Amino acid sequence: MNKEHSVSIGISHVGEEFFLKIGVKGTLTHEDYEKMIPMVENAIVGVKDPKIKVLVDAREFDGWDMKAAWDDFKFGLKHNKEFTKLAFVGNKKWEAYSIKISNWFMSGEMKYFEELDDAIAWLNQKEEDIKNMDAVEKELHSRKKEIQKELKFLFKANLKITDWDIPEPDNQKAAEVLAEILQESLDEIKEDIKNGKFTY
Repeated sequence: MNKEHSVSIGISHVGEEFFLKIGVKGTLTHEDYEKMIPMVENAIVGVKDPKIKVLVDAREFDGWDMKAAWDDFKFGLKHNKEFTKLAFVGNKKWEAYSIKISNWFMSGEMKYFEELDDAIAWLNQKEEDIKNMDAVEKELHSRKKEIQKELKFLFKANLKITDWDIPEPDNQKAAEVLAEILQESLDEIKEDIKNGKFTY
């Protein structure tokens, strides 16, 4: 019995800038690419130096068959310079690694996300805002979600420790106290920054 698989495509554009949304489900086949590729190419034909931002929703994606993987590779090479940004939304470790490796070969920027809203926000970020950032801002901005995740992990880990240490704890109160402790620490860091402690 064949598992359900599908590709959905949405294309919109203003001038030479295109926004391409691709939804993938199941295991993609060569036949899926035979339908998808002409749709994309027909949309950009006749446009000089098209700039394409791509959103791939792959939360229900299982991978490619061998021929489809080759189709994907060829398509990426052909339009490499036209893809300015590609946001890939998934939920598997191998997908995150694949995006990191693909970045080595793509002229545009590719990034992996676990949340659709985060991917859309990144795609919509204005080029001027990024260009105006210095190297430190760019590097930290690129790790924003990772840093926020680490902070939330610290919060949840300490909440769990409280659960282990105290029989039937008041979790709401524990969460409030933990938030206050973290806020105090952030306030101390801000004060240190204000006093030039991290100026080297």
